[in-house]
Amino acid sequence: MPPQDKIQTLTEQLQDPSRSSAALMTLLAMGRDSVPALAEFLRSTKPSSLGEPRLLAVEGLNILKGPAALAALIVVATQNLADIRDPAVRLAEETVASRAALALADFSEPYAHEALLELLEEKPLLGVAEAFEKLRDPRAIPYLVSWLEEDFVAEAAGRAILAFGFAAIPTLLASLKQEHPRHGDERGASRRRRARILAILAELAPPESVDGLEDLLDDSDQGIRSKAVELFLDKGRPVPRRRAFRAAIELLQSSDGSVRADVERLLLTYLDVGSDLLGEEIEDRRLKGEVEEFWPRETPLAILLRIERKSKRGG
Repeated sequence: MPPQDKIQTLTEQLQDPSRSSAALMTLLAMGRDSVPALAEFLRSTKPSSLGEPRLLAVEGLNILKGPAALAALIVVATQNLADIRDPAVRLAEETVASRAALALADFSEPYAHEALLELLEEKPLLGVAEAFEKLRDPRAIPYLVSWLEEDFVAEAAGRAILAFGFAAIPTLLASLKQEHPRHGDERGASRRRRARILAILAELAPPESVDGLEDLLDDSDQGIRSKAVELFLDKGRPVPRRRAFRAAIELLQSSDGSVRADVERLLLTYLDVGSDLLGEEIEDRRLKGEVEEFWPRETPLAILLRIERKSKRGG
């Protein structure tokens, strides 16, 4: 069989789950002669709810490289996903586009990176965030920070922001001050963005950069409050650390079990900051008649006493 005919046959086999992996390996072994067929495969096949064949073609082009491979990947990465009406098909093709976007980070050609910068203006894609974790182009920082409002891509955006190091701190601090309202109240997505920024700052920021953020310990949103507590217990100066310890004790009244668990961990970890405050809180709650109960929800006193017992036996 002539090489081009073999390549065409192998490319068609990408749509056969029983033969697709072996077909791709053979295409890769044939080198860049396979690129035109893989590029044509992406151009001619329609998006489907089963995206594996197109993902394999993207992977093949990323490995083989070259101008034609890059051109095909840019087309896939920058396609208008909103034109796909079927939600299942759109979700599958979004994965393909995301993988193509990530592949662009592996090309040295400037227009590959320019395409990624343009994608920052579009709907957030995991692959774009992951690409800038590799590239660390500071022009991406404001977009990645705004993507912290998008739950499905926030984790990848956070990792990318951390990769920028101290360069991201000014943008993070500026965004932390921005509350995006809806009907007179801050939107949930805006609150989650600010909480995620605090979590990133807890990993990234030097202690002096958190000065002036103490008011967040009194924020109306407990998610923001709990992240501010962790930030100041770790990086705050002595007075804000004590304030954060008090705020942590108050959060034990939260109805959110995960918040209470996080706060218990923080109080035990940073007990040296406010062991006297913990003792005073235990005494005060006992005087008010609170008891150590575990049902239907564990009382703050029960958690405080557990922390006290753990500290006495060394954690």
